[in-house]
Amino acid sequence: MSTDTPDVQVSNNEAESRYVATLDGSPVGTAAYERSGDSITFTHTVVDRDVEGRGIGSTLIGYALDDARRQHLTVVPQCEFVAAFIEENPDYQDLTA
Repeated sequence: MSTDTPDVQVSNNEAESRYVATLDGSPVGTAAYERSGDSITFTHTVVDRDVEGRGIGSTLIGYALDDARRQHLTVVPQCEFVAAFIEENPDYQDLTA
């Protein structure tokens, strides 16, 4: 996956229902979600203020949406950041209902 910040790693912490972005091994962002059947609702995205503007939020949401696509899930972008990301990246618009 290409990214503006090569040191960013993203993983899905299913136990806590959130995707987590880490930078150099330290958590710097999360995208919380709720799963229900074949849909995933993104409820809140947070990126640490000291790393804002470096593409971490976009990397985090891109990974989460790619993962939703792999799982054949319908995305409900309740979070404003996720909704804006999908609007700005038409390749993901087919994931919404």
